[in-house]
Amino acid sequence: MNKSEWYANRILWRAKKLQLESYEWQKFLLSNEESARKVLEVASGRGVPLFIFWQSDDVWTLLTNQFLVGRLGGENSVVDLDKLGRVSTESNDGVSRNDPNRYAEVIRAGEVERKFWTPRGAAHFSLRNVLAMFPINAP
Repeated sequence: MNKSEWYANRILWRAKKLQLESYEWQKFLLSNEESARKVLEVASGRGVPLFIFWQSDDVWTLLTNQFLVGRLGGENSVVDLDKLGRVSTESNDGVSRNDPNRYAEVIRAGEVERKFWTPRGAAHFSLRNVLAMFPINAP
């Protein structure tokens, strides 16, 4: 098993435990072919798509077996899973300081920090949980 296969296996294992099935790439591809093509143009050559967090053609995050790829604020972002660095949740302006976790939508990651969008709540923290595995010592 090569490194990319190992990473895919670990991501799928963790995502299943976190109940991310509704964000699987294959489901998105089958229901949104046009949008999926646009995402693949940005993610070309960046691994096998596994999960997508989708709001619109201009706001999405794709997790492949090698990279975190996204579009937010008119900008494309790409971070190698081996170079995620510190992964954090960006505080939203105007969000109650008593419960920011429920409303968080942006993850920051990468040696040169990049922003990635997620849906609020469980999906946001599930992706953070998956990303916390990296880098992985592949066999």
